[in-house]
Amino acid sequence: MIMSLRGRARAIAALVLIGIGMGISYLIPSEQRIASVASSYAAQVCPAFASAGSTTALLPSQKLGIRYLDGKSATFKRTSLSQISLGRNGLLVDSNPGSSLIFSNLASSGIGATACSAGNGDEWFVGGSGGLTSKGQLGLVNFGLGESIVDIYPFTSTQPLAKFSVKVKDNSSVTLSLDALAPGEDSMALHVVTRTGRTSAFVLDQRVKGLSQLGLDYVKPSDAPATHLVIAGIYPHTNGKSGVSTSLRLLAPGSLDASVHVQVLSGDGSFVPVGFDGYQLHHGSVVTIPLANLTTSSAFGLVIDCDQPILASALTTTGSHDFAWTGPSSPLTSTSMNLAGNSSVLTFVGKSISVRLTGRFVTGKNFNQMINASEFATWSPQYGVTSIHLTPSSGSPVYAGAIFTGGGLSYLPISQGATMTNTTLPFNDVHTLTH
Repeated sequence: MIMSLRGRARAIAALVLIGIGMGISYLIPSEQRIASVASSYAAQVCPAFASAGSTTALLPSQKLGIRYLDGKSATFKRTSLSQISLGRNGLLVDSNPGSSLIFSNLASSGIGATACSAGNGDEWFVGGSGGLTSKGQLGLVNFGLGESIVDIYPFTSTQPLAKFSVKVKDNSSVTLSLDALAPGEDSMALHVVTRTGRTSAFVLDQRVKGLSQLGLDYVKPSDAPATHLVIAGIYPHTNGKSGVSTSLRLLAPGSLDASVHVQVLSGDGSFVPVGFDGYQLHHGSVVTIPLANLTTSSAFGLVIDCDQPILASALTTTGSHDFAWTGPSSPLTSTSMNLAGNSSVLTFVGKSISVRLTGRFVTGKNFNQMINASEFATWSPQYGVTSIHLTPSSGSPVYAGAIFTGGGLSYLPISQGATMTNTTLPFNDVHTLTH
């Protein structure tokens, strides 16, 4: 009996030791998991449209890794350039914290600017035309190493249209005509969803009548519909004879109509444009509404509030065979860009605006400027800007945009161009030895 009790005690002690050992084996790998997550910025795609004329990718700094999306190379090569001319193929810029941009310049047809994209699997383009003068295109760039499948949902002035599904080979791109996606539609919008793979989408709106170019610009992408939207910067409407006019394009993609309220913010103060104090927007159809009788002495911004999630963009026509699209900005975060000396005005919208601007002019002189204001502010540098870094210091959200006027008109909502991604690294787990 004594030996039996001792044997049982030893067996229990052995089981306790085994349990402690297994517990330790579970605790140690959990610590390793925490230490095995790597963070990096996502690569950015800069598209190339053959019809857009001369297109240049503007990188936020030199010595970044790049590779052309030509279906051949999958290896990044280090470049010493911050401005790269694009031909037929798009460009993939390796991970970095800055924002890469592209500028297109078509002789006698103005300019177009947009931000390069890190790839968003679900985005909207509220703009473009499928009408008689349309030469616009939707570009799908697959920067991954496997085939992508992309679903395209067109919306028109009357109803949503049937879905298009497109396959895009790895490391290549596909372009689709806007007039094929929404035939005959002057007011259109696109919902682009990447079902498989890694794809970035871009929309180039281009108009041609006979042999005459009527302008071009990139339709700026939007994230999910929202009830509060801020469009930060639009070219001034100095008087009715200037030939400058702006329209709002709106879409309520859900199943309910929306009541829309629009407020104009400018150096002249704030006011509600005619017809936009509770505008009733019918769901499922795209509308384009002029901002009638609008006069401002400076650039201005728009704050849009509604009771249902909607999408919005603004189209400015200059009366000189050029136009520009802009869309909502996201709250400003610390951002670096290369503006390559282009003539620009920066605009800011927010209840409490406090933003530091640092960088360099084309003259080689550095600048360090603090912007402090409430509701609306602009920064019009005397010289062209090459590099610029924006750092918000206000506790409340600030929205920013850029207006480019050299050789035409184009807009750029300033948002964070590079997003941080987390990757879990492989680790040794003692559990694999016990299963």
